[in-house]
Amino acid sequence: MAKADSVHSTPPLNTSATIPKSSRRSFLVQAAGVAAGGAAIGAGLPLPAPAATPEGVPDPILAAIKAHKAARAGMIAAVHRHTLFERELVAGKRLARATRLEDDEQREEEIEAAIDAAADVEREAACALLEAGPTTMAGVIALLSYAHVADTDGMGWPDDLDFNDNPLGTRSWHYFLIENLLEILPRFVLV
Repeated sequence: MAKADSVHSTPPLNTSATIPKSSRRSFLVQAAGVAAGGAAIGAGLPLPAPAATPEGVPDPILAAIKAHKAARAGMIAAVHRHTLFERELVAGKRLARATRLEDDEQREEEIEAAIDAAADVEREAACALLEAGPTTMAGVIALLSYAHVADTDGMGWPDDLDFNDNPLGTRSWHYFLIENLLEILPRFVLV
């Protein structure tokens, strides 16, 4: 498995991929669904017993899973902050822009910037899961388990990874996961 050329890429069989930024509105809708759908389930998942190579080196996928859990928790916290802000506006009858206080616009911009930053960190962590690639069968199982359970609403992973050199256009994170596992799994098959 090749190393990614940039932070916003994943190495599906030596092909760089970048993730375009989603529109803010669609992202907020998706993120609100994740928060409401109990995304904390994925964050609380226990990892299997520590996987290590025969040389005793821990499987790098475990650290990548831990990093993604942290990034996801940061994203959920940022969206929650936005939800609280909107509730404050509704309670104060300031939801319409004309009725807002002076600092409401600035606070909203700061909150939205924090959401954008958290989304970038989460996307990078999702790609890092692909870049790390499990080195043990226990790591493969940990990655598959996490990928399945952490996706609480069907929209928990990037669906718009863009190949730099692929005329076919964008692919989902799951596509790259499967592609990478097809490359990795034969190493564990006993002949």
